[in-house]
Amino acid sequence: MVVSHHMGIDIASTPLPNELLPLDSPAPMILFWVITFVFCTILINAKLMSKRVNTIIYLITVFFGGIFLGGIPNAVMPIQYILIIIGVRGELIYLHLVILILSLLFFSSLVMGRIFCGYICPLGTLQELISKINFKSNLKESKEAKYRIEVSSRFSSKIRWIFLSILFLLAVVWSIIILPEFNPLSGFLFLKTFAPTLIIPFISLVIVCITSIFIYRPFCRFLCPFGAGSSFLSRFTGIKYQRTEDCTECGLCEKICPTQEAAADSKKGECYFCNRCIEICPNDAIKFDMI
Repeated sequence: MVVSHHMGIDIASTPLPNELLPLDSPAPMILFWVITFVFCTILINAKLMSKRVNTIIYLITVFFGGIFLGGIPNAVMPIQYILIIIGVRGELIYLHLVILILSLLFFSSLVMGRIFCGYICPLGTLQELISKINFKSNLKESKEAKYRIEVSSRFSSKIRWIFLSILFLLAVVWSIIILPEFNPLSGFLFLKTFAPTLIIPFISLVIVCITSIFIYRPFCRFLCPFGAGSSFLSRFTGIKYQRTEDCTECGLCEKICPTQEAAADSKKGECYFCNRCIEICPNDAIKFDMI
């Protein structure tokens, strides 16, 4: 493999996708992913995803996927390795496994929206848990929250795509791959191994956690390369939250939604199924169904 040193990254010592994901390695990740995805979809569809239930699922994902498995599932890693192969002009044959995994992840977003980001990604669920400090389900409590920063979906989308473009430009033109250095999902692995090479990702994880107190899901909405594609594909899914004829246009759901995606004509590309709109609706007028 080509040896390259950029931004402190030793590409030669970085495992290739087939080394990172041997046949017996993805089993716990895939099993956890599928079970959680199906379980959450059923709960959301049956209107059983209460605030207490989703908090329990968030905790399970953080502790099992995050701490026990070391930040798995990691939707950023396939993109990370695609950039590595592009950056070192490596053989594309190494990408078959990560492209398959990434395709399945994106397909789930196209079919069912951002359930993966909402309930299965360890970093996403950790940010969601922390966001509860300032982003409440109760409108009065939400207004009383201090130091909360509201960010529009349009602005966050622009920042995300600019960041993604920079990542690809650095990899293609200058063979500089910065994502492995700062991927906060890899910071979970530091809690298992305490490897010095994971200190920077761990610091990135801590920064994301602190920022999540003030900004709703900052990594998901600003920096996550998978989030960019998932947000785009989720706009085209035919199964999403929609209002029923019982809606009185009170506007409470729009006021409580931390991503401003509760409007009737919203594409729901930034909907993480956090359940705040369901909790606040006085007429039970929001359902998860085919459009």
